[in-house]
Amino acid sequence: MKKIILSVVFVIIGAQVFSQITFGPKIGINLNHLSTDFDQMITDVKNESKSGLQIGAFLRIGGKTYFQPELLYSARGGKFTGIPQGETKESQYTYSMDAIDIPFLVGSKIINIPFVKVRIFAGPVASFFLDKEMKKDDNKEDQEQLKDGVWALTLGAGVDILMFTLDMRYELGLNNISNTPGQSIKNNLFNITLGWKIL
Repeated sequence: MKKIILSVVFVIIGAQVFSQITFGPKIGINLNHLSTDFDQMITDVKNESKSGLQIGAFLRIGGKTYFQPELLYSARGGKFTGIPQGETKESQYTYSMDAIDIPFLVGSKIINIPFVKVRIFAGPVASFFLDKEMKKDDNKEDQEQLKDGVWALTLGAGVDILMFTLDMRYELGLNNISNTPGQSIKNNLFNITLGWKIL
């Protein structure tokens, strides 16, 4: 009898835990902006944003308060123009980076009614660059001028309608992506993603 009761309890607990797990693919777009500080190495700097694709999957664990790790491929980069020290002509610098992003998000459902959920979330993001390219005008520079990985902090909000989940978030770069002394380049981006809860 005790074994039967324990089995029923484990089945109930397992069903409850499983019912609070959501998994699915997601796809979206990044709008990337590089914040720059060159200690007068480059002057009259003007930044331009650059867009890129983001695709991957998410796992959401929990109810009203939840934990959401993700695994994403993210194309990012940026562009700026400025006058290098000792030169009189303006140059254009272009950065392109393909990264694996691993966000660790903690969120809360501030509206939690059947068929519609409104969420807020925040957490750290680890980014590992698979491919990186830097150009000065049309000439490729040494890729070792860029780091292989960085950290960021993301803040955002989302809405779930039936099996679809829409997120909007801002990612603030915490690390300098440049290895060049006297150069500070941080990767900031805004993105919108659409996910599909298949579980």
